[in-house]
Amino acid sequence: MRRFLGLMFHRLTMRKSFVLLLIPAAFLLYVSFQASRSLLRTASGPLANILYLQSVHKDSADPGSNGGKIILMTYGRSGSSFTSEIIQQDPGVFYTFEPLYNLIRRYLGKTGVKKLVYPNTTDWATAYDKESIAIMEVFLTCGFESMNSRDINNFQLRNSADSRLLWGCVQRKGNWTPVDALDCFIKARKACFECPVKMVKTIRIRGSAVRKMMEKHPDLKILYLIRDPRGTLASQQRVFNNFKWEETANFSANYCQTFREDLAEIGQLLERFPGRLRLLRYENMAENPLKESEAMYRFLGLDFTPTVREFVFNKTMAGQKGKSAYSTSRQNSTETANSWRKKLTIAAAMIIDRNCKDIYQHLGYLPVNTLMEMTDVSHSLKKKVAFHGQEL
Repeated sequence: MRRFLGLMFHRLTMRKSFVLLLIPAAFLLYVSFQASRSLLRTASGPLANILYLQSVHKDSADPGSNGGKIILMTYGRSGSSFTSEIIQQDPGVFYTFEPLYNLIRRYLGKTGVKKLVYPNTTDWATAYDKESIAIMEVFLTCGFESMNSRDINNFQLRNSADSRLLWGCVQRKGNWTPVDALDCFIKARKACFECPVKMVKTIRIRGSAVRKMMEKHPDLKILYLIRDPRGTLASQQRVFNNFKWEETANFSANYCQTFREDLAEIGQLLERFPGRLRLLRYENMAENPLKESEAMYRFLGLDFTPTVREFVFNKTMAGQKGKSAYSTSRQNSTETANSWRKKLTIAAAMIIDRNCKDIYQHLGYLPVNTLMEMTDVSHSLKKKVAFHGQEL
């Protein structure tokens, strides 16, 4: 009995000591909590914004993990604005338009950008890939506070209502510092978080950078939008005025070399990451917009609602005519896709055919032999092919 009472006394003493140890620890925790609340409650201006962003970072290690990420990758005048506008009809998509515009100008200069000539050096490609990935990740993970002024002051961002929220906010501040722009970052971040899917459309990313991003982000999907090189180059010459027709040989050789390198990367990625990358032929989208749009939505995991269907119909089949070269409304989308066939000279077409011959073979485009063959739009200049298992 005496042993039992001694054991009970010992246990009570241990519990009392443990409780006594907990009291100061709990008190310190309470004081710390109240101090944090007081700081947040009384802070204003930049301090409040900094505290808010810190709390967001703490609560979300990967801001993009609450949904999917999409990159629409293509080349200038290949139908990307038209295609991305269809995807934007899903209200759960946070869409960014051409965030790499200022970056490529820094690397190549205005003349280099117009000529679309990428230096064939490993150092250049590595440095450009590194910076382009960093910028792309900002918009795919809502991490706007890490951006610098050079990349935010990109007028192309105004072409999307979502990225315009950030761009417009900082523009109103004039000469701003990161602290000045914290409220802009917060607004943009909040809007970005509210969308489960983040999408970036760019004509300025290389296949090598896409590979690195797919390796890093398992929830990233890629849409690789392709178009007949003759249609792309004819449209670039007309809209961008970036080369003269007598320069077709050199310009098309440079363009198709870039296309060729990216296509090689894409082929490898299709094998490595099945189900995460899809080739989309612009001509197919133009000929069968409802069918192709629904398939695209299905690949991206989006809901092709009656509202989206109606939008696609009105954009492509209902007699709307775009007012400018950059308009996404198409009176007849098939006619628009084939318009180059009545504008390009047969000499220029045959030069492009020679320089892009291997690309045609991979993607199912057909060369032309006569002017009549080129201008007769009832004669298709593409055929069905499979590229690494994907039918085009």
